[in-house]
Amino acid sequence: MKTLEYKNFGKCALLEKDGIKMYVTLDIGPRIIYYGTDDINFMNEDISRNVQKGGEWFDENYKAGEKWYLYGGHRTWKAPEDMETYVTDNYPVEVKEDGEFISFSTAPTKWGLSYGFSVKLEDGGAAVIKNFVKNHKEDRKIAIWSLSVVCKGGTLYIRRNEVKSEYQPSDNLVIWPYNDFNDERFRYGKKIISLKQTEKAEAFKFGIFSDNLTAYYGVFDKFLKISYEKKQGEFCDFGANFESYTNGHILEIEALGDYAELKRGEVVSLCERWEILSKDNKEIQSLLEDAKE
Repeated sequence: MKTLEYKNFGKCALLEKDGIKMYVTLDIGPRIIYYGTDDINFMNEDISRNVQKGGEWFDENYKAGEKWYLYGGHRTWKAPEDMETYVTDNYPVEVKEDGEFISFSTAPTKWGLSYGFSVKLEDGGAAVIKNFVKNHKEDRKIAIWSLSVVCKGGTLYIRRNEVKSEYQPSDNLVIWPYNDFNDERFRYGKKIISLKQTEKAEAFKFGIFSDNLTAYYGVFDKFLKISYEKKQGEFCDFGANFESYTNGHILEIEALGDYAELKRGEVVSLCERWEILSKDNKEIQSLLEDAKE
């Protein structure tokens, strides 16, 4: 593992293979703040700290003036979402090598959870990411939540579930109270659900239960493909295992694990695999044709 200074994110770990680069923050986070080639970084970089939370709750539960920053990139959280979810991970990251994987994690919060992921690059530059949350205190019931804040200006695509019977529903759709279903960024097609990231300030978020759990994010002539491990069990957010959120700053690609009863010292995990495909790839061509319906 090499290290380098990257923009205003401080020291980062550098992983490289076959023309694909990944930077993981070491002074803050952890965040996968860069995944791509010399020509494109699929991760969002909140260099100006445009997205942040602070105030009385953070002053009382962390320290005066402490804030949560989005930073951008990929992170691991716990669900369901509440104020505890907003971990102020503004401090150095713990790094461990575990066989082919390198692990990056936070210290435990006052509520007893630590967060992180292990990563490796495969031949060709595909990335395998094992997200994890560890419980250090009393028993907790939580779900693991993987979030990737991707670069601006692209479009998310995810396939609807296969129809198995005309008499049974094929999909669920979870909505948030701020949604406007006349929003031109969102399309619920016959085969594909898509969500665009634009300069429009208003937020939009949807959730679904996906049978395949493979998402695509297209920017110009390149696509980031994310394939998630599928869990079985009880899910929060009305049964969603996949969600996406956008506003004028960001688009998030999110996966949820099922609820887990964690005893002290136990870990819950969720694995995903990233790869970069070109627009002329047959899989992407099929996706884009189906997205027209």
